[in-house]
Amino acid sequence: MNHIFSLSGIIGITKKFFEQKLHRSAAALSYFLVMTLFPMLICIQWISATLGEDIVSFLEGFSDIIPESALIIIEDYLAYTGSQSDGLLIIGIITAVYTGASAFRMLSDVLQDIYESHGGNEIVKFVLSFAYAVAFLVAIYFFAIIVLAGRWLINLLEPFFLKFDFINLLDIANLWNWFRFVILDIVSAALLYLVYYACAWRSPYRISVLPGAVIGSVLFTVVSGVFSWFISSSVRYSAIYGSLASVIILMLWLYILGNIIIIGALINKEISEHRNDPKMKLHDDVHSFIKKKN
Repeated sequence: MNHIFSLSGIIGITKKFFEQKLHRSAAALSYFLVMTLFPMLICIQWISATLGEDIVSFLEGFSDIIPESALIIIEDYLAYTGSQSDGLLIIGIITAVYTGASAFRMLSDVLQDIYESHGGNEIVKFVLSFAYAVAFLVAIYFFAIIVLAGRWLINLLEPFFLKFDFINLLDIANLWNWFRFVILDIVSAALLYLVYYACAWRSPYRISVLPGAVIGSVLFTVVSGVFSWFISSSVRYSAIYGSLASVIILMLWLYILGNIIIIGALINKEISEHRNDPKMKLHDDVHSFIKKKN
């Protein structure tokens, strides 16, 4: 694991990224993410309505990591869709699952190239892509329930907390605001783990997919936060691109997220190659021998 944070590890990941021209794959993935995002928002809107929550206020709770311009175009879209009918919800679910499955198939082709994990039944891969798309929607549903339940629990216990002078409600609320991002990291790490695992099981390497999933989920939050801060600090984008600024920033944000997903896979590959290196195997054998002697 320490190898990843060393200079040789960073160089190895960077070299693979540009040699395989994975930035192009990230651009293609961002297209599929856009196609999945908007029908998925219809589903999220229905989820928030069933939980008695306004989706706009829910999304604005994550404004630290969602660029303001992206939030604007999302809010405009939600205002356009308005109150949902059952027919619109069904269309949203079908479209989100279909485009999500297409995104997964595209991503799995990229990850299999990284892991050198080819082969398998194409029909099984096709069915599996829909299963992962459904799992993604279910994960979002439970994430929303957990976040909203935590907020509801704090409001419910507020009269009880007021009886104790040593309990500061503001500190509890601030703690929960940070804890939401921890939950987001856990959910995204679990989804990345499943995707990496599905694409690595035929690889000739002994690949551990957990490091890339954890690092990728943390990068999601950190890089999105930095990007959101950078965009909000600049006023030039709207002056240059006009009304297209929000669309361009949304596409750029999703492109960055696509790169992070691919970099997470490269981290797993770099770790596996480092462990499978003959020099490392000799080092491990010597280390195990000394440990047994002691």
